[in-house]
Amino acid sequence: MAGRLLKAAAIFWLFGLLIITAMPMTSAQGGSSYGVYIQDEAGIISTPMKNELYNRAVWIHQHTGTAQVGIVTVKSLGNQTLEDYAVSRFRKMGLGSKERNDGVLLLYSASDKHVRIEVGYGLEGRIPDGKAGTILDRYFVPNRDEGNLDLAFSQTQSAIVKEIAAEFGVDTTGIVDEGLPPLADGGAGGFFSNMPGYVKILLGLGVVLLIFLDFKLTGGVITFAIINSLGRRGGSGGGGGGRGGGGSSGGGGASR
Repeated sequence: MAGRLLKAAAIFWLFGLLIITAMPMTSAQGGSSYGVYIQDEAGIISTPMKNELYNRAVWIHQHTGTAQVGIVTVKSLGNQTLEDYAVSRFRKMGLGSKERNDGVLLLYSASDKHVRIEVGYGLEGRIPDGKAGTILDRYFVPNRDEGNLDLAFSQTQSAIVKEIAAEFGVDTTGIVDEGLPPLADGGAGGFFSNMPGYVKILLGLGVVLLIFLDFKLTGGVITFAIINSLGRRGGSGGGGGGRGGGGSSGGGGASR
């Protein structure tokens, strides 16, 4: 009798763990990972600005269903040209959907202060090379030259978002210019990032115990089910979680 109760309790808690792992893990993404939307490898964008840029990128993706705007900063390009690196990085990130190729990459190299807007195939009609150059000249270059990179990224991304919104017929009145509201719950971090440290430790110990009981009582059936569920989630396309959808670029855009 006691053995059956123990087995039932283990199954109950393991299914609870499965439900938790299926929950969205981010809100305003205030942690260290911003998916494909913000990859600040040069460490030059402030955390508050990263949150603003992330919210705006998620907003346009949610309102178009497919379009994605990614921002990447690197310390240097090595021996690559800015254009070649942008195309390679764009394809690696898979910005936008595979069907529409509606992604845009804003790339900045800190060592030489060069910047590029790389445009996916599907948006080249809306953001041709000339317009991409105008956006950089109007918003990025002046702020960069004044040493205000946060504002350079913010205003340039806003201009890109406006163009994408116009392509999809999305209304941005009072949103892009005046600053976007936070995502639905307005949190500054994910579900687990807001937990106290001791709760995380207890939760981790509990997971280890439950996995042990699962293998002892069921041969690991529930543990493997959870692993398979996480694997399916990891292969999904872009969205609030910040994964690319498989889009590509052929070199359209502008550099400064």
